[in-house]
Amino acid sequence: MAPYLRGELAKEAEINIETLRFYEKNGLLPQPERSAGGYRLYPEETLGRLIFIRNAKSCGFTLREIRKALVKSADGSIGLTDFVAVAQRKLAAVDLEIARLNGTRRKLEALRSGLLEQNRHPGVQDALDILNMNG
Repeated sequence: MAPYLRGELAKEAEINIETLRFYEKNGLLPQPERSAGGYRLYPEETLGRLIFIRNAKSCGFTLREIRKALVKSADGSIGLTDFVAVAQRKLAAVDLEIARLNGTRRKLEALRSGLLEQNRHPGVQDALDILNMNG
């Protein structure tokens, strides 16, 4: 396939041109070749890399983590077991965040129930009085 121009690549990767520029500037993408007219020409591999970056971001990886993985992959210093370990650590972090959010959810449900009770706890009624929300 013929090389992509910047706008074509951004459209194909479903990102905006500024994101493409940012990725280039911050080392997530190799510098593209230039046409005789000075236009950037991106090979097909760049589209694959952009899709990888988008997918990794959707899994919660930071751009710093993605850049590190791409650099280590390019120099051969990271293998499949390393990627699996990184994914496992990310899963553990997600599980902790889910547990924290579930705790927050339970507290909010208790708060809502307490606010809607006919015979509210005096502390709840005092808070409503302070907020001028006497319901």
